Amino acid sequence: MKRITIFLLVAALIAVIAGCSIGGGGGGDNGDSYTLTIISTTGGSVTNPGEGYFTHDVGTVVNLTAEAEDGCQFVNWTGSVDTIANVNATSTAITTNAHCSIRANFSGNTSCPPGINYTEAEAEELIIVLINDERQEQEPSLSTLSEDPLLTGLAWEHSISMVENNFFSHDRYPGDRPFSYGQPYGTVRGENIAMIPTRQYIPGPYLSLQEVCEWAVSEWMASPGHRANILESRFTETGVGVSFSDDWDYLYMTQIFEGAS
Repeated sequence: MKRITIFLLVAALIAVIAGCSIGGGGGGDNGDSYTLTIISTTGGSVTNPGEGYFTHDVGTVVNLTAEAEDGCQFVNWTGSVDTIANVNATSTAITTNAHCSIRANFSGNTSCPPGINYTEAEAEELIIVLINDERQEQEPSLSTLSEDPLLTGLAWEHSISMVENNFFSHDRYPGDRPFSYGQPYGTVRGENIAMIPTRQYIPGPYLSLQEVCEWAVSEWMASPGHRANILESRFTETGVGVSFSDDWDYLYMTQIFEGAS
């Protein structure tokens, strides 16, 4: 993979691999209840049932309402949309028959600087592609990581929380779900985090989506702990959550890995 030759202003913390978790403390492990995680992009919000995470019994139908800010428009719902009645409707419903993580997307007159022409969702998707490329390039026998809705929801929550509460750590902010939330018996988890500048220097031009994501992955691969997570053969699933800082100068990234121990 082609590397960009720019100096990392803020390095990621040491990666961790969590040991086998017993219990996990989350809904969905026994098949009776599941977690629904809901977030939105800049330009609007989800007014019903709100944003955050919610636990529901299997088969529960949850009504969804997205509301755009003045000058903005609702675009669609993305994420775990298999059971959403209409992904293009501001008012729709989702059936919780598995762990679900969904995002309401908006466009229009937002505060995003003109130089940033990509979304958090696009960054998340590219990170997974680049990580899988690294796994295949370094160890062709490694499986491709598939996206898991619960891990995605936990990654979203941690990145957003780091921005909102102004910290950078693997530790969870008080009140947030723990790293081991919903972890099935007999599995192992790992986590990489990064705080990547959206431009090489300030003031200066913004980096492209490809440059920002390649920067993050190249720094992870240069760090023994992060690299070990990326190339861990036990990991088969992943979730990535990305959040811009309030001033748009940084991307906070969380990637969680999971597999059988």
